[in-house]
Parts: sequence; structure tokens; C-alpha cells
Amino acid sequence: MTLQNEERQMQKQVRCPNCGAPVTPADAFCSECGHRQAEPEPGSANSASPRPILATLPPESPPPPPSDPPPAFSAPPSDIGQRLPAPMNCPNCGQITAGEVSCQFCGQALILPPGILLSTVGRRFGGYLLEFVLAICTLGLGWLIWAFIIFRGGQTPAKQVLHMRVISIQQARAAGWWRMFFREFIAKTLIAFVSVFLIPYFWLLWDRNRQELWDKMATTLVVSDPTDQLRPPSREYREQAHRS
Repeated sequence: MTLQNEERQMQKQVRCPNCGAPVTPADAFCSECGHRQAEPEPGSANSASPRPILATLPPESPPPPPSDPPPAFSAPPSDIGQRLPAPMNCPNCGQITAGEVSCQFCGQALILPPGILLSTVGRRFGGYLLEFVLAICTLGLGWLIWAFIIFRGGQTPAKQVLHMRVISIQQARAAGWWRMFFREFIAKTLIAFVSVFLIPYFWLLWDRNRQELWDKMATTLVVSDPTDQLRPPSREYREQAHRS
């Protein structure tokens, strides 16, 4: 019985026509070389055994190309607020200027509307003299009360008479009450203690923006405002604008 079974088993086995390795009729491909086996003819003994159904797998799609890494974040420089502005044409005279708060050709304050110029050296010195005269005529107390009333518009009594106005560089508008108080009383007092004679009063002669030392401490400019264009709006006007 054993010999008959071996002969039957040998009859069932066939060989791969490509490499000669033994394969069974149920194999669709050669296990050695992968060659596809011929299908048995219908009605033959080999066709009795069912062939396995091979699932056709879809072709693998290629992997997506690697995306570029996101740009590394760089913190803004710490001196970004102190950089000089880009070159520009002066709105008053048309000359090219850069890195200044005022035009070096005509004196236009570049942070203000066209036509607002820095006060001249002669007007500034005239304001110092007039300030002294007004303080004497009003016995000092009158000048002090007058100054406290008009500080909110960026003026002192002499500057109001001569149509000059102190401007805050940071806010590009008339200096407020507290900035004027700091400029007129604190900054000037500190400079008077450390200065030699009257040298601080002549600082504007060589300063590019005609600033005194107390102007630099308070970050202010002094401009001519003959038409009161930079005068702050009244309280009634501000309340009406706020309600609207």
C-alpha cells in the first residue's frame, strides 16, 4: 500500500518548466523561481484540484516628496524701534533726507504735517528773553499760573505769545501737561546743577534738530505753529467726538 501511495504521489507532482523544481498542480507559481505554471486542461486529473484565487493588489503609490522644513523663527532685533527711517523726500522742500526727525535743509518736522517747521534759533532765544520779562512783570506767580493753564497745549507763556509749541517726538503731537512739567521744572533744574554757566542754552546752535538738553531728556521738539494747527482740541470737542 505504501508503494502504491508513493507512485500516486509521484504521478500528481509535476516539475517547473523553467527551473525543474517539483511543484504540485495546485501551485500557480513555482516556489523556487516564481515562474507561472500552465493551467491544466479541463477534464484532466489535475483540473480536479481547485486553484487558489490570487487577489490582485493595487500598485503601491510612490511616497510623497519630502516637504521643505518650515523656516526657522527668528526673533526681531531688540533695536527695531531705534532704527533710522528709510530715505524719504521732505514734504516741504522735496530734498532727500533719512535718519532724522527734521529736514536738514528747510527745518520741516518730518513727523508732522507739511509746513510745520522747527523754530528758528532767533525765535528760541527771543522766547528765553520774553519768558524772563513775563515772569518779572507777573511777579512770578502770574507766570506760574499762566504756565500751568497752557501746559496741556505744549506751550509756556512766551511760546504762546510767539506762536511756538513743544512737540512730543514719540506721539507726534503737542506735548501733554506732565511732559511739559518735566521739561520745564525737573529737566531744566537737573541740567542747571550740572552745567557750566549758560552753555546748555546754546546747545541748539550745533544740534541737528535744534534741541536743547532738556528737549533730549523729554524727547521733544520746538516748532513754529503760527496758525495753532497743532493745538489740542478742547474738552467739549473731545467729549463730542467720544460720544459720536
